[in-house]
Amino acid sequence: MIMPTGFFRAKTDSLIKLGAALAERFDGEVPATMEGLDSLPGVGRKTANVVLGNAFGVPGITVDTHFGRLVRRWEWTAEEDPVKVEHAVGELIERKEWTLLSHRVIFHGRRVCHARKPACGVCVLAKDCPSYGLGPTDPESAAKLLKGPEVEHLLELVGR
Repeated sequence: MIMPTGFFRAKTDSLIKLGAALAERFDGEVPATMEGLDSLPGVGRKTANVVLGNAFGVPGITVDTHFGRLVRRWEWTAEEDPVKVEHAVGELIERKEWTLLSHRVIFHGRRVCHARKPACGVCVLAKDCPSYGLGPTDPESAAKLLKGPEVEHLLELVGR
């Protein structure tokens, strides 16, 4: 189950240590604070924000590689450090929107706005994107770059 995710040996070790720490320090309960989560083995700020936002309804900005890349392409920030990105974006977006924003930006980065070759020609944000043209702008070429099971839906959103 863990093997296909990559770095499975390290993740397995972290999960074992995580379970022990939860049992020993938190009576088997997942802590509902950034400090508590961040103190757990294998849990950093990114994971803590995911858990807080999805399990406890505490808004958080999850800065992964996709989120960081896209907010820089959109010129929301030039920061590279994830914590600085989180704070910069947090100043632009209403707090109650942070968790859903994170999900949507990460989804867009995984499916449409890829690191090496974004699918600009079939991007719903193309008209407002300062980085439009980094990838193919021809809809036919760009459509071939879309990833995931939602390709048809993504194409429908841009009228294709």
